[in-house]
Amino acid sequence: MIFPGNSVLEEIQRLYKEAQTGILTLTGNDQERLNIFFREGLIEAASSSSGALRLGDYLVKGGQVPARDLEAVHSEALKQKIAFGEAVVRKNLADQSYVSAAVRNQSMDLLERALTGSFSVNCFTPSLRSYFAPARISFQHMILELARNGAFSFESDLETPIVVGSDMDLSLFPWHPEEIFILKELRHPNTVASLMSSTRFNEKSLRKIIGVLMALGVVEAAKDDEGWKTESSALVRKEEFAFEDLIPVVADAMLSEKLTIARSESSFTSEQFRNLKVHLRESDSQTLLKVFTVSSPEAQDGKSFISLNLAFSFARDPGRRVLLIDCDFRYPSVGECLGVSAEPGLLQYLENPSLGPYCFVRRIENLYFMTTGGVASNPIEILSMQKMKQLIERLRNDFDTIILDAPPYSPIADARIVTGLSDALIMVVRHGKTSYSAADHAFKAVDRNKLVGVVFNDVKAAPFRPYAKTGYYYGDRKKELVYAGSSPKGPKTYLEP
Repeated sequence: MIFPGNSVLEEIQRLYKEAQTGILTLTGNDQERLNIFFREGLIEAASSSSGALRLGDYLVKGGQVPARDLEAVHSEALKQKIAFGEAVVRKNLADQSYVSAAVRNQSMDLLERALTGSFSVNCFTPSLRSYFAPARISFQHMILELARNGAFSFESDLETPIVVGSDMDLSLFPWHPEEIFILKELRHPNTVASLMSSTRFNEKSLRKIIGVLMALGVVEAAKDDEGWKTESSALVRKEEFAFEDLIPVVADAMLSEKLTIARSESSFTSEQFRNLKVHLRESDSQTLLKVFTVSSPEAQDGKSFISLNLAFSFARDPGRRVLLIDCDFRYPSVGECLGVSAEPGLLQYLENPSLGPYCFVRRIENLYFMTTGGVASNPIEILSMQKMKQLIERLRNDFDTIILDAPPYSPIADARIVTGLSDALIMVVRHGKTSYSAADHAFKAVDRNKLVGVVFNDVKAAPFRPYAKTGYYYGDRKKELVYAGSSPKGPKTYLEP
């Protein structure tokens, strides 16, 4: 285990387990004070009295904010009495997702400094603070990143048996797809030689992954091969893939206010989604429907809002396993609404020759989801791939309901391809927004045998209007097709050169 007997690590773990809210103050030998801010056990931010590792430096390093603008942003933050990160967003230098990523990187570096330096626990002060872009780092997230930063190569002969030997809840760790794949293979005793053969990983990368897992205390080398054949591992299941044990549960998700079903079961909007679910079940009683495409005649009709809320509604059914896939490579919005990173996702799966699709799936509560993994300039070619069709057919075996969030029918052809992968189509028409000509074009283009219903979105009869008018494509271009541009990528992993 990393940092055994470290009093700072033990205190952070205690605060996480007890879901404490407040400020943990650490003191270094040179009297440097380091503050770690907690909300219900998650780390929101960290700061140092030395002024080292400032947020602005991370934004500059990431290329989002020019160094020459830092002073002006700082002055604006003081003048408006707002957080530095919020001032960055207000000046359109970066969006909130970039700021959140920078805060997370800054906090992780300060945490590593606290755990590797000569710091001791000073005090914990209960306090409630709000942050514009909180890091929301769980204890498992922290120790996994620390293990990756200090990744060592697992040294043994090629035939040494290795197996998962921990009863920790592995779904709480934000694993990389490669790590999930190796954990799956280590549910039963395995060797480096056999793993190289079954995963096609090179030996150097494989040994690094095993080294990280060993540093966490998740896997161990078997001393007696016969003793490991009792299938006593906590991950052994009858099913091929241990969904509940290995699919990462996102701890730092920041759900959009549009996701009312996830926030209030008693709201008017939530009740409408329950009604929609009943109607879909009635359709399902005649023909088995598992895969639903949700689309709309044109941009800004709210099809992603419907996809997300409907998926959350289905996921509340006991025993129902639900998967939401963002198939809109031009302007993906599922990740943005869930408040999660763009990667890993569908693009990475389609580009990878060896990793299974479940390595690219994540989970919030009982809802499994797959983001697009970024923006693509050739979505029609990607969606038409044979591997995409094979993916949907494979997922049918493990999920009860699959919802595909497709692009709108106008002015592009992507939605027709996505509809072809599904059993049924739900068309979203928005009150006061969808034009008659766009709706007419869409309904002429759809496969009527798959159209199971039309959702009239944003009706005036509702007591409130939950869907904000946000642009589907950038700017005010409602008829012109443009791409959303490159999505933000995270820092290189320890497996990349």
